[in-house]
Amino acid sequence: MSTTVPWPIAPHTVVKHEIYKRYLSSWFEILLTSRNAFRSATYAEGYAGPGIYSGGEAGSPVHAVEALMASTKMQTCSRPVALVFVDKDPRCTALLADRLAAVGMEPDEASDDETVRGSIPGRAGETSVAIARGECGDRFLEQLDEAGAWDTPILAVLDTWGLPTFPYEILQRVAANRASEVIVTFGPQHFIRFHADKGPEVDEMFGWDPAWRQIAGMPDGETKKRHLLTAYRAGVGKAGFGHLVDFELVDTRGESLYLVFGTNDHKGLSVMKEAMWNVDPNFGVRFRDPRDTMNEALFVVDDPQTAQLERLLVDHLAVVHAEGKPDVYVEILRRWALEETIYREPHVIPALTKLVEAGIVQADMDPIRRGSRVRLTPTVD
Repeated sequence: MSTTVPWPIAPHTVVKHEIYKRYLSSWFEILLTSRNAFRSATYAEGYAGPGIYSGGEAGSPVHAVEALMASTKMQTCSRPVALVFVDKDPRCTALLADRLAAVGMEPDEASDDETVRGSIPGRAGETSVAIARGECGDRFLEQLDEAGAWDTPILAVLDTWGLPTFPYEILQRVAANRASEVIVTFGPQHFIRFHADKGPEVDEMFGWDPAWRQIAGMPDGETKKRHLLTAYRAGVGKAGFGHLVDFELVDTRGESLYLVFGTNDHKGLSVMKEAMWNVDPNFGVRFRDPRDTMNEALFVVDDPQTAQLERLLVDHLAVVHAEGKPDVYVEILRRWALEETIYREPHVIPALTKLVEAGIVQADMDPIRRGSRVRLTPTVD
């Protein structure tokens, strides 16, 4: 952790916050104001920070409060929301309490040296806040217990400083909880530089699987980074999340930050991808699928690049054909792309159109529609 509090904001962080804001603006409303609304919801950060950066920029806890309070639907919603923030640095928790007070938090008399408690007026429903000082592993689940969060949706955000140093039990319990999701970020450079110093306890972060240690014998940084994310993604899935999306944010220096999102809800997966793909690309940070061996940027100016999706579609159609299915509905391919790639459903038809124009794929309709059937163009031996 930086020895100075607060510290400068990184380009990765600016983009990450944009994704969080976009996602949260939908998350609260979907869970608490829709027809099948839950009785409450909890947003929790395991590495909350001070809520402000040295240039005055807001931290993610402040963005979460603002996303909640800016929603007209949430202002009139009578269902309670709990906000939980944990950080081990007392300078961070003190500053965060000040920053949240500046956006409306009123401290409770129940506050003490270890936990600041409060509420935020302005909604029909209660908005409670807990800012707990201590290690994430010691206090995160404890504070979720205190908030009565279990059996209602939780969005757990675990922004780490390079190593996901929190108990694997957090992922398991959140995955097993109703309609709950997790966001984990980490910098792969940390593992690559210091992996030889890590003991067996680090294997827990990967679901007690030491396969991540294979980076020691890998030839280059890109291969090591790709393996680390693959191993961590497998660990998040093993914890119990059925749907995963992960991507790499690459800044102008070439430094990477991985973001891994786990959910068991198809809608949550779709909303997260929408938040990611709609972020302004002009922050000096590129999006990339770290498992793409060609390392193609997903953004050029403001256009999603579909070359990788085209390759993936051809490979997938070949597998389907080998299984004895001559063609596939486009709607099935749209769902496959959402669940198995970094792309969104709306990217599929443009990618298929390019493949048809290239003569690689055939379609039964022109133009291609969601109800179309497509197949690989037969080859002549």
